[in-house]
Amino acid sequence: MQEERERGRIIGLRHRRLATAEWAASFVPLLAEARRELPIYADTGEPSHDAYARWLTTNGVLTRRKKKTWHSETVRRLFDVHIGLIDEAEREFEIAMAIVRFKMRYADPAARKALATEEETATNERASAIRDALRLSADLRGHTYEDRPVPDRLDPKSIVQTGRPQRRSARQAAEAETARKQISLL
Repeated sequence: MQEERERGRIIGLRHRRLATAEWAASFVPLLAEARRELPIYADTGEPSHDAYARWLTTNGVLTRRKKKTWHSETVRRLFDVHIGLIDEAEREFEIAMAIVRFKMRYADPAARKALATEEETATNERASAIRDALRLSADLRGHTYEDRPVPDRLDPKSIVQTGRPQRRSARQAAEAETARKQISLL
């Protein structure tokens, strides 16, 4: 029952993330047109958020909440939509990993293979969602996107492969301490 509820949370988060991404992607051609018409500032190399807001308001583009007036803060949030998309992808991933960790407690060897596949799928979906969010942000800003792998610091260690940490016996701990002392003497 709890697993079903958590999987439902993942589906809800994913649905909201994809709807937000679709909404933001609809602005890519509009912002490209605005960039062609608006003056470019020398210090940033692009129009200001306020200039974008005025352009969107005068062209009758509605905000996400169906308001007619755009503000510079609304434009900034549109440009930074990737931050929320990445956060939601991370939340989805954390929930999926919590499910895997819970199942891992009671898994037999055959089930561990299935859990490894489930973990790999969640990791790949997470990486794909992060790249999609960064690509969308670059498109909104009019920049080119270079596809790079997810940095190692964001790449989680496998739960299935590492399992629980192994405890050392007293003899193994003493041998490790002796080896460390011998190395320090060299």
